[in-house]
Amino acid sequence: MRTLTLFALAGLAVVPTCRLASQHFAIGPQIAFGDYRETSSDLRYRGSGIGAKASMTWKKFSADVWLSKVKYQPEGGTATTEFDASEVDVLLRYYVAGPFSAELGFVNRKADPEFEAQSVGTVTAGAQMAHLLGPGVRMSLDGGLMLGPTFSGGGSVSAVGAVRLGLGITVDALRGRLRFTGDYDFQSLSRETDNGSGSLSAPIQQSLGRIGLAVVF
Repeated sequence: MRTLTLFALAGLAVVPTCRLASQHFAIGPQIAFGDYRETSSDLRYRGSGIGAKASMTWKKFSADVWLSKVKYQPEGGTATTEFDASEVDVLLRYYVAGPFSAELGFVNRKADPEFEAQSVGTVTAGAQMAHLLGPGVRMSLDGGLMLGPTFSGGGSVSAVGAVRLGLGITVDALRGRLRFTGDYDFQSLSRETDNGSGSLSAPIQQSLGRIGLAVVF
């Protein structure tokens, strides 16, 4: 994860700043791949599923909405039961200057069966850095804090104990009417619970990759 982030930052640093995009709307299907860990690396799941992404740009405002449903299978360790994770991710942005935009959004993930894994709801706040890598090719790196997360099994997180990082790339084709999309999202929540005998560490971590196509209007 650290190597990927450093590579992305290096790439963004050497390419020219993108201009403000014109008004557009894009929507299309995606395939999702996930890795979920809870409490420790021994409780680990991997899975795949389907999703969709919608994007909108208007003047200095932009937004991305992702829907995904991933079927997680136990991946060794102490995990024994599969579960489905249905997730909604929303990011709203306001262009500030240069390659930077401010971000505000939310994440809502539901686990089924309930309590087989933690359902999570949280508001996110952060920033995005975006650049053009070439004609029709755009790369972005964003990150921020996950504020006030709630969990189906209880627990809490400190003010800076929950973070998310994202990496995205889009490639336009057919004179900008078709778009190939790729997104990677990493969430880390340093959750703590209390069973009456004191505070216990129960962290949650998820990596979610998505690739797909979108039609641009």
